[in-house]
Amino acid sequence: MGHASRRIILAGALALAALPAAASDKLVDPKKVFPYLEPYLQLPAAERSRFRTTYTFHIGPQPITAPVWLVEGATRTQLPLGPDGRALRLPTLAQLQTAKLQMGVPEGTKIAVRLSIEPIMRPAAEMDAREVAAALAQAAVGVKRAAGLMAMAMPRFTQVSFLGVASGEVILADGKRAALPLLKGAPSFTPADFPTAKTLRFPKAPTKLDMG
Repeated sequence: MGHASRRIILAGALALAALPAAASDKLVDPKKVFPYLEPYLQLPAAERSRFRTTYTFHIGPQPITAPVWLVEGATRTQLPLGPDGRALRLPTLAQLQTAKLQMGVPEGTKIAVRLSIEPIMRPAAEMDAREVAAALAQAAVGVKRAAGLMAMAMPRFTQVSFLGVASGEVILADGKRAALPLLKGAPSFTPADFPTAKTLRFPKAPTKLDMG
């Protein structure tokens, strides 16, 4: 895999890295599997306190169910994956420099790793609009810094979509309410459109907050 070609496609708030020929008996550079994780972790903690990078593994349209191990010398630690293929624990900055990955799939299997930028706050039926706006603003600056020379190719972070709910409303500081517009079927909050927004309210807690 170390000699295989790799491509990164930027689309909206997502980066998709195609990782060909992964195999359980081969060691892989974790920097190639977790694009942009190193510069993200190099940001001062105060500059990434409101947003995070997340990585989801797929084989074709299906989430990966095979084990993924972090190998440090003679120690091999499994990186847990959620049912959607999302890595529930990521390598540390030090591990990115010294460790390797093993992926428990047959040789020649093509694995896609999708990178998402998300707020750290937990989705809820009622959310503080100012906290959501602050997370979005921090991500816009932090991702630009982390991307370095690739910053021009990165998406602009101007809104947050709330997945898993069909509608939502924003409550303004004066008590007035307005329906959140839908973006690809999900209610979306753009702070610039509601500068006095105080609260975001949904019929139930969203399943995911998607920045973009």
